[in-house]
Amino acid sequence: MGYRKDNVYSSTMGRGYNSRKRRGKRRKKLDYRMAAVITGASAVVIAVGLTIYSHLPFVKVNNAIAAGNKYTESANYEAAIESYEKAIAIDPKSVAAYSNLAGAYLSLDNTEAAKTTLYDGFKNTENELLLKDYHTVIMNEAISEMNSASASFDTVEKLVSVLEENGDNADAIELLSAAYERCFNDSYNYDVNALFRGDKCTNTGDRTGSFDKYAELVRRMITVYAGNNSEELKNVILKYAVPYSESFTIGMEDASSYNSLLDEVISSVGSSQDIDSVKACLTNAFDVQNIFADIFVQLDVGNVDELRDFVVSDEYLALRDVFLNNQETPQENTTYVSISREAIILNKNDNGYSYRFLNFEENPDTKGVITLWANFFEDDGVQRNSISYEPAAIDGNLYPHTKYSVTYLLSYITSGKSTKVAKMNYRLDTTITYEDGTTEETIVGDWGGDNEWIMDIDTIESRIRA
Repeated sequence: MGYRKDNVYSSTMGRGYNSRKRRGKRRKKLDYRMAAVITGASAVVIAVGLTIYSHLPFVKVNNAIAAGNKYTESANYEAAIESYEKAIAIDPKSVAAYSNLAGAYLSLDNTEAAKTTLYDGFKNTENELLLKDYHTVIMNEAISEMNSASASFDTVEKLVSVLEENGDNADAIELLSAAYERCFNDSYNYDVNALFRGDKCTNTGDRTGSFDKYAELVRRMITVYAGNNSEELKNVILKYAVPYSESFTIGMEDASSYNSLLDEVISSVGSSQDIDSVKACLTNAFDVQNIFADIFVQLDVGNVDELRDFVVSDEYLALRDVFLNNQETPQENTTYVSISREAIILNKNDNGYSYRFLNFEENPDTKGVITLWANFFEDDGVQRNSISYEPAAIDGNLYPHTKYSVTYLLSYITSGKSTKVAKMNYRLDTTITYEDGTTEETIVGDWGGDNEWIMDIDTIESRIRA
């Protein structure tokens, strides 16, 4: 029936239908051609669009980062680094690229490159998260050094640098406090004389204890504190103001600078029992050296005779009596008290710190050592005054080593017709020690007087035996 309807319809439409049909066919062909042209044009537009899109900077950056991430997942960190660097070259402000690049460097244990990347990223992007990551890497470095017992002033400097950029960083302050003990113990526990002395290297052999470095770090802490007044940082500075050591040596030139540094700490932060105690030691050491300054000048040019007047001087006797009578003093009270010009040793005790000057054995490179004798020795109720002097080595040769001892005493001398007369006179004892350990001693009685006599120790000992 349908067919018939068509036929009917066809019959009814006649030629006109066929004519329309033919024209319709031609239009279809034309339509197909147009569709082909249009479809082709659309393909060109899409292809061009994809090409343009793929070349957009942010797309290239994302692709480079994505490639780097895939390399990272497979632990191909070198390739990952190249991809992240490519991303940064396209967009120097890509935070993700800097962060991922630093992570790749850390995976290769290249901490320095990671720090450089993060800090450069912060400068280029001003992104605080990159700066925070940079500080984290630095603090992790410090922790690693403390855990491996290799902490030093360099460790402290890392933490100070973090606080200089973020004074409120509580983690950095806490680590700085923890590093206080470690930096002194790890680097200088093998030799207390190494701290603050450039001629002594640390146990690792690649660092030296420098007072200048130490003072710089304390001053940088003070500057940070001035910006935030943190109570925690204040307590850390008060600790660092005095080295963590039961005993440490400081050269006299640095001692003057150290005294000034402590003044800065006190005026900016405050003081402590240890700070006050160390300052008392330094002040007393300067005062004592002033007492001996002129006689050292004379001894340096060989004027040993000047010891006669010095051993009976009011200044010398007043200092001698401090030790003889156990008067309060920060200088350590011993029978034989060394006075030298190179350095002092500060020793911690229950009441703070005490000090003493280096003796000849501790510092054979000395310019000379004077020893004050603080022992009770009376002749008919008259206390003897005694002093000794060891000059500097000649051309670096320690031997033969000469020691001069001068005593002002009441003794009997031979006068006139072998008459024994009691009088105050000087006695000079010269002891020469040779490299093989043998000694040669000579005594000069009534030294510089009218009845001066000289006798070697062998003669004296033979008379004593007789």
